[in-house]
Amino acid sequence: MEKLRIKLEKWVNGGYCLAHADGHAVFVEGGIPGELVDITLTKQGSKEWYGYVHSVVEASSLRIPSNCPVSNECGGCSYRHITYEEELKLKRHLLESMFPDRKGKLEVIFGPEEGYRNNVQWQVDGNQLGLFAKNSHRIISESSIVCKNVNKRLLAPKSNEWKSNLKTPKNQKLPFPSKHPSRKKDNSLFLRLSGENVVSYDREETQITLMNTQLKVPSRGFFQINQFLIEPWLKTIQSLLPEKAHVLELFCGCGTIGITLREKIASLYGIESHDKSILYAKKNAKANGIQSFQYETKDLYQRPLSADFAKYPIWLVNPPRAGLSKGIMDSASELKPSSIIYSSCNPSTLRRDVSLFDSIGYEMDAMYLFDFFPRTHHYEVLVRMKHKNNSPL
Repeated sequence: MEKLRIKLEKWVNGGYCLAHADGHAVFVEGGIPGELVDITLTKQGSKEWYGYVHSVVEASSLRIPSNCPVSNECGGCSYRHITYEEELKLKRHLLESMFPDRKGKLEVIFGPEEGYRNNVQWQVDGNQLGLFAKNSHRIISESSIVCKNVNKRLLAPKSNEWKSNLKTPKNQKLPFPSKHPSRKKDNSLFLRLSGENVVSYDREETQITLMNTQLKVPSRGFFQINQFLIEPWLKTIQSLLPEKAHVLELFCGCGTIGITLREKIASLYGIESHDKSILYAKKNAKANGIQSFQYETKDLYQRPLSADFAKYPIWLVNPPRAGLSKGIMDSASELKPSSIIYSSCNPSTLRRDVSLFDSIGYEMDAMYLFDFFPRTHHYEVLVRMKHKNNSPL
C-alpha cells in the first residue's frame, strides 16, 4: 500500500481528519489537525483517498498515548489518541457545524467512558475469539481480554479459555459457533448483559430492569448499548412529553420508550416491522400493568400511515441509521402532529430529515447529544420538532 507524508487540516465526521494531496481530498484516521504525519493509503478513488496514520512527524499538543494496547489494530475506536474531554468538544463542534442554528444551545450528556457496552459481538475462528482487525477479517485475540468499551463481564479471561468461562444463565457452556462457510454470522458470539447473567442474545431473550420497569428483549432484538446513559436518555424524552400524551411511537421495538414512560402517556400506538418485537412489546406492556397501549407490525419504509393516526398529536420516532422514509414524511405533512420527538444514531440522515420537516412547517426547539459510544466517532442525537401552527406544549 502506498505511503504519503501529509499535513492534516481539520476534523470531519466519521473519525477522520481532512487533508489534501495531488488534487484529492484525503480522509485520515488516527490524526489530529495541524499534525504532519506519514500515512498508509487504504483506498484511492478518483476524488477521495482514505488512509491511516502509521507515524507522527510533528505531533499536536493534544495527542496522548492510547490506553488500549490494540487500538491501532482494531479500528473500533477513533479517538483514543486524544482525551475524552477533547472528544466531547469535537463531537459538539461537528454536530453544531451540521446544525448551526443550535450552536450554543446544544446540551451534551455523557457518562463513564469505559465499560459502557452492555453487549458485544465477538468473532470466532477455532480457539480465537475477539474483534476483527481494521479493514480485514483477521481476529485480534487480545481484544476479547482488554477491550475498554465492553463491560468486564463480557470479556474473556484468557482467549483460549473463553469456551469454559462464559456461561449461560443455566450455567451451561455457550454453544460453539458453527463454522459452515455459508453462514458467516454463525462465526460470531453474541453476548449481552441480562440482569445478573450473560446471555447469548442471538438465541436467548434479554431481561432488563430500569425506571421501575421490567422489560424482555427478544433474541436478536435491538436495545441501546450504553448501560449508563439509557435512563438519562429516557428521562430526557420524558421531559419533552406533555402530560397525558397521546403518542404514536414509530420503530417502537419491544416497546422500551413508551412502556418506561407510561406515567406521562394516556394512550399509545406502537409500530414496528418485526413481528417478534411487537409480540414482546405487547407482553412487556401487560407485564407492567398497561392495558391501553396498542401495537402493530407494519413496514414503515413501505406503507404510509393512515388518517386514523391523526388522533395521536405526539410522535416518538427512533429509526435505524437510514432515518425516515418519504412515506413517513408525507404522513407527517398530512397528519400534522403537533410535536415530533426524534432520536437518531446518524446525524447525517437526521439533518436531511430535519430539513424536510422544516419544509412542511416544523421547527426544532430542543437538541441533545448523548454520547452513547465513547471513544468512537458515533453518538446519538435527540431532538424535538414542533409544528409552527400549534400552540406551545
